[in-house]
Amino acid sequence: MKKEILTLFKKGLIKALVFAASFTLGMFIARQAKAQNEASSLLWKVEGKKLDKPSYVFGTIHLICPDDFFLPESVKNTVSSVDQVVMELDMDDPQLMPKMQQLSMNPGMKNFSADLTEGQANAINGFFTKHYGANLTQLGIMKPFALMSMMLVKSIGCDQPASYEQSLVKEAKTNEIEVFGLETVEFQFSVFDNASFEEQVSWLVDYAEDEEAMKNEFEMLVQSYKKQDVDAMHDLMISSPQFQSLIDELLYKRNQNWISKIEEYASEKPTFFAVGAGHLGSDKGVLALLRKEGYKVTPVLQ
Repeated sequence: MKKEILTLFKKGLIKALVFAASFTLGMFIARQAKAQNEASSLLWKVEGKKLDKPSYVFGTIHLICPDDFFLPESVKNTVSSVDQVVMELDMDDPQLMPKMQQLSMNPGMKNFSADLTEGQANAINGFFTKHYGANLTQLGIMKPFALMSMMLVKSIGCDQPASYEQSLVKEAKTNEIEVFGLETVEFQFSVFDNASFEEQVSWLVDYAEDEEAMKNEFEMLVQSYKKQDVDAMHDLMISSPQFQSLIDELLYKRNQNWISKIEEYASEKPTFFAVGAGHLGSDKGVLALLRKEGYKVTPVLQ
């Protein structure tokens, strides 16, 4: 059975799971903040507070169809002007994919399908049989979070999504710049330990029973991203009421935790930071938190 799961990874699942933690974290949380009425941009300059040279913060969307993907020359030029790139995860880490595979499995390869009601199992099996040709007999040894990521990938609307993270890693390598991460993949997976098994199963059932809503939600997210509206991204990414109990852990505590790390990296070298665009907006977002620490944060219009 483990061999069957690894076959799914080789068929493309692993590419999705590399970004799944960040992608799913962003899609899960509940609506709470208001827009800030400031210039729309995905790229922001960070100056002041004894920084010798500016650093930059760029908002990404972790998966997007190639037809919607755009990476302005201003972003490429900015990457070439800094000394290091820092993302949510160290996307250049050769151990990232093996860690993703390992962390996606339940302890002891336990299959959780026996803990479901008949209705829950039927809904989830129907989705995965339709889209992946497999059901919980094979997939139940994976954590609900990993299965949710597989569901979300099907909301994107294309078979081979593009990745801003992969593109930025490529730009960094072209310019011989090192890549680092604000978090570990172990931490991102552990965030979901704050949700009970029952909650996680309810997420799977909700998405399995209403695929259209999932697709519409993602399309709205893409349109806001293309408008470079980070506040709208924030509001859309926290629009699911059932995830109210997780909002602090999934979004705001992570934003706060990043600030000291961003300060440390920026104080050492001019740095290009790339995080999910939904983390930038609101008065609890990365941009506002940096301003509260005394930095001048201004949009780089494209």
